Amino acid sequence: MKMLLDIEDDPGWHSADSEDENANESSNYSVGQECLDRLAISLGGNMIVPVASQLLPAYLVVPEWQKHHAALIALAQIVKVCSKVMIKNLEQMVTMVLNTFPNPHPRVRWAAINAIGQLSIDMGLDLQVQYHQRVLPTLAASMDDFQNPRNSSEVFAALLLNYLFFFTLSLIARK
Repeated sequence: MKMLLDIEDDPGWHSADSEDENANESSNYSVGQECLDRLAISLGGNMIVPVASQLLPAYLVVPEWQKHHAALIALAQIVKVCSKVMIKNLEQMVTMVLNTFPNPHPRVRWAAINAIGQLSIDMGLDLQVQYHQRVLPTLAASMDDFQNPRNSSEVFAALLLNYLFFFTLSLIARK
């Protein structure tokens, strides 16, 4: 988690001039993401989810935007591998992510949008059926972040490519 804190706030990142969402992030940050993936794969959800369930909320109650960002990125990384275990904590995860959408820092808002996108992929129909009344209005309200084009484009990706696409696939699979 501490490696995910090694991130700089470059104003150029917000303009979306670069298509690389990891621009201006250190190798520590990238290694931290890779380590979370490997830990989740190696230890499995039954080991990593209880630790994450305590650590991530603790990162969100402190004032530093970097910790908020790190918690959301960690959640998105872990849910990729541990969704079957994390489904038990879906309410907690959705609430945690949605509560960060009004954060004043654009990188935290971007990480929240990214986390909802990842939850949409890995939690699929469970997320959509149980929480659409909370997730969709939050995503819609985030579309007009015109001062931060990268965030606006991430909302469209989360909504169209992740949320609605996987919702449609889930419906097709049920038929």
